[in-house]
Amino acid sequence: MHYRLYPLDPLSADSGEAWDYMSDQVMGGLSSGQLEQHQEGMGWVTCLAGEVRLDNNGGFIQMQFDLSSIDNLARFEGLYLTWRGEAPAVAAHLKTTDLRQPWQSYKNTVFPSTDWKTDYWPFTQFAPYRTGIPLDVQQASRFGLLAIGQPGPVTLCVRELGVYRH
Repeated sequence: MHYRLYPLDPLSADSGEAWDYMSDQVMGGLSSGQLEQHQEGMGWVTCLAGEVRLDNNGGFIQMQFDLSSIDNLARFEGLYLTWRGEAPAVAAHLKTTDLRQPWQSYKNTVFPSTDWKTDYWPFTQFAPYRTGIPLDVQQASRFGLLAIGQPGPVTLCVRELGVYRH
């Protein structure tokens, strides 16, 4: 069973508004980027484009998706993402309401491809990052796709995001 979270309507440009951009600039870093949206084929694609820089203790740009409105997220096995891109290093992060510090998350190192692909990431693949609190999927509030830790240009594009259960 699949439940698509993004895009709600593949033919509507409004779907791109579901994503938020964040960078290390909130902490004084110098990485830069933006979210871009364009139509491709029969639907819309949202892309994170920019450059990761390590200057000034920086090192990330990310696109975030709000999961807080998903009812009973724990009934699913994990997330799936149809995506492509290029970046020196990429991670998928989950945030929960249990986490109090901005640097805490549940991290899954992922590998983009220049061709479209669909990856399935069980929630069990998201390991605590800078926290000792075990992941409680029911408390998941945000999903982030980050270019992090390595300098260089970034282009990460998402065609579809959802949750699944086999």
